[in-house]
Amino acid sequence: MGKERRGEDRRVIKTRRAIRTALLELLSSDDAGDITARDVAERALISKKTFLAHYGSVSSAIDEMEEEAVEAIADVLDEAEAVADEEGYAHAAECIAELAEDRASTVGALLHTRVKDDLVARIERLVHDRVVSAAGPDAGSLIPDFVAGGIVSAFRRWVQDGRQFCASELVHKVSALLGMLGHGSGQSEEPTDIV
Repeated sequence: MGKERRGEDRRVIKTRRAIRTALLELLSSDDAGDITARDVAERALISKKTFLAHYGSVSSAIDEMEEEAVEAIADVLDEAEAVADEEGYAHAAECIAELAEDRASTVGALLHTRVKDDLVARIERLVHDRVVSAAGPDAGSLIPDFVAGGIVSAFRRWVQDGRQFCASELVHKVSALLGMLGHGSGQSEEPTDIV
């Protein structure tokens, strides 16, 4: 029984991997709403019934991959928050950039598909929730939206521009900007241009 179970687990893993690979290939050229379970099954060389046994729908398979990607980023942020200094956040920025650039990771794979905007929105929501948690209830609703959007935008630009400066410089610039906003003085000791 133990050998059968292990063999079955390997088959399940292999099938789910084939489904995810097929779905990612389809998502690189087609919108999620245009992809059917049959499309994924044919690309994965399995039956539609097998696909549906693993995932109830195409959207549930996409949702699982997006959730896995967001969890990977949340894990990196958790490690950075445990250290809670610029060096820890710089390390987190570098780790997330590596995930984003690595097409073998779920994060990187999804960022090269037509669902990338959905994933970025989920990541922004994660950052927003972290900002709300850190700022407390007095922050209002617009400040966390602004800060989360700005952090995600700055990070996206940093990655897209080929990380022209080091992660610690990115974190330092974002921290200086946030410090300026937090003090409401309109001035900062450090330049705040994050582009």
